[in-house]
Amino acid sequence: MSSNNKLTAAVIGTGFSGLCAAIKLEKELGIQAQLFEMSDDVGGTWEANRYPGAECDIPSHLYSFSFDLSPSWSKHYSNQAEIYAYLQNTAKKYNLYERIRFQTEVVRVEWIENKNQWFIQWRNVKDYKKTGSGYYNTVFAGLGPLRIPNIPKEFEGFQGPIVHTTRWDKSIDYSNKRIGIVGCGATAIQVIPELQKVASHIYSYQRTVAWVSPRDQFTYPRIIKMVFRWFPVLLKLYRFMLFVQHEMYYPYFGYYDSFLGRMVHKGFKKIIALRLTRAGRPDLIPNLTPNYPPGCKRIAKSELYLEALCKPNVTVITDGVDQIKGHTIIDKQGNETEVDILILATGFDIKGFTGNLQILGRNHVSLQEKWSTEFPKTYKTVTMNGFPNFFLFLGPSTGLGHNSVVTLIEIQVDFAIKCLKHVVQKNLAAIEPRRSAQEEFVSKLQKSFKGTVWKGGCRSWYMNDNGELYGLWSGTLTSFWWALRKADVNDFIQHKKAKSIKM
Repeated sequence: MSSNNKLTAAVIGTGFSGLCAAIKLEKELGIQAQLFEMSDDVGGTWEANRYPGAECDIPSHLYSFSFDLSPSWSKHYSNQAEIYAYLQNTAKKYNLYERIRFQTEVVRVEWIENKNQWFIQWRNVKDYKKTGSGYYNTVFAGLGPLRIPNIPKEFEGFQGPIVHTTRWDKSIDYSNKRIGIVGCGATAIQVIPELQKVASHIYSYQRTVAWVSPRDQFTYPRIIKMVFRWFPVLLKLYRFMLFVQHEMYYPYFGYYDSFLGRMVHKGFKKIIALRLTRAGRPDLIPNLTPNYPPGCKRIAKSELYLEALCKPNVTVITDGVDQIKGHTIIDKQGNETEVDILILATGFDIKGFTGNLQILGRNHVSLQEKWSTEFPKTYKTVTMNGFPNFFLFLGPSTGLGHNSVVTLIEIQVDFAIKCLKHVVQKNLAAIEPRRSAQEEFVSKLQKSFKGTVWKGGCRSWYMNDNGELYGLWSGTLTSFWWALRKADVNDFIQHKKAKSIKM
């Protein structure tokens, strides 16, 4: 698998992160990486999440690779099928399929000191007896935070069908059924309007309601697609305009308690009240208006959700679920509701995003154990002290509330490539950040959250149990690019090797 004169790379995952990493490794360094994917196809979260109404809340032309723009997006906000097809086409265009091990789960990644390489073990997801292993000089982990379903144990006692939205069961007939839906995040906001059309009744359990903004959804006319295809420069300009537009949303997040922030807050309240009143349910205004500033939790986008909650066959329950008995859901007030199907829109296990994968760095330090007992520290969100030549994407401190994570991924991958170029140019075995540089980066990032909306008084998946913000970047995407624009060699431990790496 590995040789003494050729740099080798393993890429885990084939969502946006994994595909971007594989493409840029070959383009920038001539490395044809080996890719590992648990599913049957590429796509990551867009291959896995196939629930009704699954769509992106970032404009299509911005939620795509800058080096592989598509003039053919059908709508301003694309659905799951179209994004999935885009990723498939990208993988085909760059000839990645032939280097992907599908239905393969990487279960162990271990740094071998005397080899200065990563030893990787994997298994077939349908037959654990089929295993394999190999040595690689570098690992690019595009695991993604939205992949391990969060299934609270209190719901396991339900005696009917239980469906988590990320494991949607298409074999179930949802029509004319009483359906309980737990959760009110982005997924619930997308799936409820679709199920409301077919269910006999929906009971929406919402512990902490979300701020919901209407989308400016529209279909791109054929002439616009033709113009973008004939004049790519206009497509690039349009994408840049969308980027700037979304960057302009940040001042509210960064200065939510300013005059501007207070005006935005009032505006959100008025919009929700207006939509519910127009739908004939002003009585829902108190229950569906959050008691925290917009953006403290991710703002959801939908022009259908609030209106769906106003339909006669939908009941909103804000008391939370206390327990399950058979087919009966009992809320915190003791009210009992019998349902046929229970749908969990309860999000993902962000802390346990590595799943079954064990990552062991220098001195056999386990990344999972380390991060389970302390704040998950990284250097510039990509590298970690003690884990040479290991590059993590969409890990701690990378969430965005206002712009495209695909752009963020490209910035992260570019930073990793810069690190590897230094390894090659200086004839090194590996590179890892110094502990002091990592501590300084984390300290500055945590201080920069002061005064932002994410410190506005709500609990979210962005926070750990200690109330520390570990899931977010604190500034604009432009500031993220500025922070990662170069890899300062003085901030790294440089592991030397005896022989040179030939490209």
